[in-house]
Amino acid sequence: MKKKTSKSSHLKTGLILLLTCFNFFVEAETAKVINPKLQKVTVYVQGAHLYYTEAVSLKPGNNEIIFENISPNLVESSLQSSCKGATVMDIKHNLKYKEKTEVTRKYDKIIEGILDSLEEVNYQLKDNDNKTSVLVKEKNMLLNNRLMNGEFLKDSLALLRDGMLFLKEKLNSIFEQELKLERSKNKLLKQKTKLDNRHNTFVLLQSGQENTNTIKAQPVHQVIISVYSETPVTTNLGFNYYVQNAGWVPVYNLQATSTTNSLELNYFANITQNSGIDWENVPLTLSTSNPNESNSKPELNPWYLNFVQYMRSNNNYNSISNAAMPMSSETLSLDSYDSKGKDDSEKKDAMYLKNYVQITENIIRTEYEIKLNYTIASDGKMHKALINQRNMPMKMEFAAVPKICTDAFLIAKVTGWEDMNILPGKASLYFDSGYVGEIYLNTASSTDTLSINLGRDKSIAISRKKIKENYKEKIVSEEKIVTRTIELMVRNTKNNSIDLLIEDQIPVTRGTNEIKVVLLKSDGAKLDEANGKLSWNLNLKVKDSKKITFSYEIHYPKNKVIAGL
Repeated sequence: MKKKTSKSSHLKTGLILLLTCFNFFVEAETAKVINPKLQKVTVYVQGAHLYYTEAVSLKPGNNEIIFENISPNLVESSLQSSCKGATVMDIKHNLKYKEKTEVTRKYDKIIEGILDSLEEVNYQLKDNDNKTSVLVKEKNMLLNNRLMNGEFLKDSLALLRDGMLFLKEKLNSIFEQELKLERSKNKLLKQKTKLDNRHNTFVLLQSGQENTNTIKAQPVHQVIISVYSETPVTTNLGFNYYVQNAGWVPVYNLQATSTTNSLELNYFANITQNSGIDWENVPLTLSTSNPNESNSKPELNPWYLNFVQYMRSNNNYNSISNAAMPMSSETLSLDSYDSKGKDDSEKKDAMYLKNYVQITENIIRTEYEIKLNYTIASDGKMHKALINQRNMPMKMEFAAVPKICTDAFLIAKVTGWEDMNILPGKASLYFDSGYVGEIYLNTASSTDTLSINLGRDKSIAISRKKIKENYKEKIVSEEKIVTRTIELMVRNTKNNSIDLLIEDQIPVTRGTNEIKVVLLKSDGAKLDEANGKLSWNLNLKVKDSKKITFSYEIHYPKNKVIAGL
């Protein structure tokens, strides 16, 4: 009985040891490798954030989870991870290279011979460099010799003459030897390049990769996450990262209607990405922020003033001034396009799609969460998505600037656009279902009204001319006085009355008190003294016409010339 008990005891001990070893090997198994599915993407004006979540089973203690099939262009410093019911200890980006095929010994002798030749060429290059270095030192010693620099001119002219002759002969010899060494080095470098290429070719053949066009293997990009868990648990492990090769730009479709005095604004995003992986069937969030912009507040440097500098050229004095040219204050500009119109098929689905966009605003950015899934290939091509739509009231009026163009322009004054939090961008403009052209929507304007040019109207006749008999110049004491008179004619040939804004200008001065401009006659114009703009708001009935005349004087010293007059 005792023997049986002892035998049974040994058997139990062996089973325990076997189970212990089995558990050890199970725990020592390799880290889990997962190909995660992209869950959502936040696209910035420049760049994008990619989010992943995967269910993982964790054992007690440390766990290492490896994720592959991620973007090769991720910014490593942006990597983040979170895990419910466990603690993320570390997250890092790693490159894994594919295992090489078994190396054969078929080309050993050839490769050995190439390496011997490369070694000999390297020795020859080293010898060439040493000889060149000796020649350079010898040349420098000759050129820096006190005798060759003429320091003993007073003591011995004959010695100097002999020294110069020696220097000439020696330098010619050195230069000749340097040229030979340079030619020899070029030949050796070409030979070395050929040997390197030959060596690389046979290394590929040796490794069985003769069909590979590139020498270096393409790496597999990984995200490795270390997670600590106190108990066995199955939970969701999430991680995200930022890529730069992506972004979106706003584009707009504007539909203006004269019968309803409203403007329908469709807000689209052209999304592009070249992150290295396709975004397949994922929800998108578009953000108006740009992580690539500097977040540091700019600092002011001292602002120094100085006098205008003059330079003389061809007996004339030309002034160099840093005065800035006046900038246009127009909110929108209309470009000319010869187009038959654009496809506005996006409008058909606008009312349907806008129900799937949620807009979130915080202090510094706006986000548009699109609840429909999109597939965007990593091809750098544009993919359009609707993010907002709104009908806004508009007021139409005609305006003209006869000094520049005698055509009248129909302008739409739009309000209520600030609530859409839109960015500046290009817009396709339609008026009463007709294509007008493409404009730039400058939403950076500080005004609460957008001015949109709807097109030219040739049925309003406008002319501008100078009244020659009132163009006068006279000198009074030390002052010269110039008088100018302008006449504007406007005629409404339309079948309905119109409101028309006419703009012109008188000159203004800056930086001097010696030039004075006096408005003599304005014909009821409103004057903006800061920029000299004159404006008339006219109401013209059917076939009605109106003449406007304004005059001004310029006073300045008679011995000076005015630029820009």
